[in-house]
Amino acid sequence: MGVLRRNLRIWWQPPRRLADREGERTVTFLELFYDLVYVVIVAELAHALAEDVSWAGIGRFAFLFIMVWWAWLNGSIYHDLHGNDDIRTRVFTFLQMGTVAAMAVFAHNAMGAGSVGFALSYAAFQFILTLLWWRTGVHDPAHRPLSMPYVAGFLLTTLLFIVSIFWAEPVRYYLWGTAVLISLMLPFIRPPQVRTNPEVQAQAELALAISPSLVERFGLLTIIVLGEVIVGTVQGVAGHPQLTWSIGGTAVLGMLVAIGIWWFYFDAVSHHLPKPGRVMVLRWAFLHLPLTIGIVSVGAAVLNVVENAGVALPLGVRWLLVGGCALVLVIIVLLMRSIRTPEELAAIYRRGQRAGVAAAVFIALLGFTTLETIPLLLGVIALLLAPVFYSLLALIEMLGETARVG
Repeated sequence: MGVLRRNLRIWWQPPRRLADREGERTVTFLELFYDLVYVVIVAELAHALAEDVSWAGIGRFAFLFIMVWWAWLNGSIYHDLHGNDDIRTRVFTFLQMGTVAAMAVFAHNAMGAGSVGFALSYAAFQFILTLLWWRTGVHDPAHRPLSMPYVAGFLLTTLLFIVSIFWAEPVRYYLWGTAVLISLMLPFIRPPQVRTNPEVQAQAELALAISPSLVERFGLLTIIVLGEVIVGTVQGVAGHPQLTWSIGGTAVLGMLVAIGIWWFYFDAVSHHLPKPGRVMVLRWAFLHLPLTIGIVSVGAAVLNVVENAGVALPLGVRWLLVGGCALVLVIIVLLMRSIRTPEELAAIYRRGQRAGVAAAVFIALLGFTTLETIPLLLGVIALLLAPVFYSLLALIEMLGETARVG
């Protein structure tokens, strides 16, 4: 029995102490597997938005996406801070994946006939995180002052989602909104001990230290939502009984929209740590929320654009496309101002930021035009790529000056 207990302790370890966090590590296959389940729920939300391109549809999509993004963020950060390569970590990760898959089942009509199922699935996810943060405080007393507010917050929001199933609309959604608001406030709550206890302050600084692996996870989430632009393109083509040059050309341009967004984000933002300081770290993390909302909105718009190839583009779809692309550009510019960059590239980044803002303004103005689908897409793509090529020209210019000086 003693041998069995010792072996069990090897494979079922307590949460990793924050002080033992690995500074340099690669993203594990378990984390990649965890991210995979979010592909499904993001797809469900994107398809629901594509079917209802209206202010009400956009509002429902944004509200539900915030909840899904918050779930991903907390699952990812917890693993980065306290996860181990043991059975316990795998079991709790698989349990989280199960609840996210359950959310995906009800996501398409989460604010309708599927609201009870979605609420209970989300409550189950929240309860698992509550248990994880509680166990962290138990096994890591130094981290307890920071983990306990999360335990209280997650427990309260879990109860709100459970209670909501006993109320009819719209009270049910008001309870959800209250829970979401409480959740989003949790990272900004600083226990009094942070200011008075040096040990707790040190723990807070460790928790806010973004690791390269976590930066990579944010990049992977961006790849996931960019996939919706590709999916939208393919599904738009599949919806036509016969392929024509107009449909094929529109689909190619839809792919180029995804490439333009990918190019700007992964050249300018990805693989860069946020600037030091609590405000900058939180700003960097939370800016990825509107970024991913914008990208998924573009994916829903592209689906409709390709489906409507050859006919007049609905006004709502036009504005969803240009609004989503403009939002993405603005957020990437703000992210560029939040990350650490080499001093020698500072001038290039400033020029890229100016180009990004200008491109966002011109893309938004395209919404007021009467351009047909293909000219509209060509304009959007050119403006999405403009900051990339403008920065590239600045880099070539800088390298040329360096060569002449040398």
